[in-house]
Amino acid sequence: MKFQGKIYSFGENSLGHGPYIEIPEAIYQELLKITTDKRVKCTLNNKITVSRAMAPKGDFHYILLNKEVLKEAKLSLGDSVLVELQPDESKYGMPISEEMEEVLYHDPDGSVLFHKLTPGAQRTLIHIINKIKSTNLKIERSFVILEHLKKTKGKIDFELLKEDFKNQRNNMKF
Repeated sequence: MKFQGKIYSFGENSLGHGPYIEIPEAIYQELLKITTDKRVKCTLNNKITVSRAMAPKGDFHYILLNKEVLKEAKLSLGDSVLVELQPDESKYGMPISEEMEEVLYHDPDGSVLFHKLTPGAQRTLIHIINKIKSTNLKIERSFVILEHLKKTKGKIDFELLKEDFKNQRNNMKF
């Protein structure tokens, strides 16, 4: 479903801060009929597609963006933008890197713990891996995440996870 939108910002002090696009109510209602979890693929100006959730704010719904998406799409606050929304039917509600998929495949115990996490927690961990450019680092970090889940009996402690990443880096130094 396509519509012409505009890039707005909630400002830094509001809940759900940052750049966003308001979804016309009729389009939101139509998407609700065909998506099970409000996750959508959002294409901006036929250039860039990102996975997002349709979120509520007061009496409207929106797609939250970020500075990186705006930069890649060459957009700024106040710009008009052609928006296409469609249900995100991917397994995790966002793309997963091949490297992380392989690590999940090769570590069945870690994979079981990963898949017991809430979908939002899974997406958070996938996002941590997806933002890395290096293939080797994606693999290493994926292994660290699964080892972390085994160590914490399937819970995520982000402070401890940061420490695990740091320890992995220190152990790799020669």
